[in-house]
Order: sequence, then structure tokens, then C-alpha cells
Amino acid sequence: MEKREKNTGDLTRRDFLYLTGAGMAGMTLAGLPESIYGQEKKPKYGGRLRVSERYQSGGLDAHKNQDWIDYQNYCLMYSGLLEIGRYPEVEMYPMLAKSWEISKDGREYVFALREKIKFHHGKELDSGDVKYSMERVMNPATRSPRAFAFRVINSIQTIDKYHFKITLKEPYAPLLTTLTVHNCSIIPKGWSQPE
Repeated sequence: MEKREKNTGDLTRRDFLYLTGAGMAGMTLAGLPESIYGQEKKPKYGGRLRVSERYQSGGLDAHKNQDWIDYQNYCLMYSGLLEIGRYPEVEMYPMLAKSWEISKDGREYVFALREKIKFHHGKELDSGDVKYSMERVMNPATRSPRAFAFRVINSIQTIDKYHFKITLKEPYAPLLTTLTVHNCSIIPKGWSQPE
């Protein structure tokens, strides 16, 4: 009786490596910027971005709008000085702030900002923007729901372009958690959301 081998369609190792390599090369070539349809040689600024969401956002003013959908939106557009790490350790990590020092009495915090960070319209981030953003949240006219988180702040002073100091009325250990994007997104000085 003749013995027949059943063709199961199994790939040899050599065939697998060949096909994988060809597939990776194809994906790489497909991702070249010149081959993307709709890409313009020069970026065009302005226009309108339409986004479909399940729930309607109250607006893009991160200092006023604090619903969950608003938070999801402005986290994509703004940053805070610090960010909170994973639970349960809850370490604080720098975001726009590069480093910070706390005085021995716990009432003064001096922050150094990262350099060469730019807003979407090209202005470079400086300590004046941070001061403006924090004071805007604290201003009763803004009606920010997060103003309560800054009630312990006595003053905010700019030291130079990349350094500023926060002076507290009394020591307040959770201050660093207050300086996240959720409580105070950093916006350009003088910016305000149109009504």
C-alpha cells in the first residue's frame, strides 16, 4: 500500500520568516509620509475639527468645565505642572515642571519649568503663563469649581522666565497633588475662553 502524506498547509520556519519579513517591509513602505493621501506639503493652520462623542462637552475651558467628558477633552490639549503616578503609591512626577524645592517650614515651593515647551500657536511656556493660569483658577470671576483647591495659596511670584515661587498661608502637604491638569491646566497668559 502506498503511503501518502497529508498536505496540512503547515508553514516551515523558512516560509514563516520569509512571509513575516515581506509583511513587515510592506507595512514599512505603506507608512512612508510621501505615500499618505491628503498630506499637504505645508501645514495649514486654522479650520474646524469635528469630533463625535457620546456626551456633549460643556466647553473647552479647562478652568471652568469639570465634567468627565470635559476632562477627557482637555487632557488631550493641556498639561499640568505635575502628574500623579499609579495607585496605591501615588508618587508625583514632573510634567511641565522640571523640578521643585520645598522650604523647611513647608510654606514655600520653588518650581523650575521645562524649557522650549510651546503652546499650539507657537508661544513658549514661561512662568508668567503658570502664574496667570493659577490666578485665573483662584479668581472668583472665573467661577472655577476647582478654586477651593488653591485656598491655601497666599501668593504666586515669578522669579525669572523658567522659575516661580508659591507661598502658602500655612503648610499644606497635598499641594503637589493640586498642581495636576485636573485642577489647573496651564494656558497662555491672557487667554480666555470666548463666551
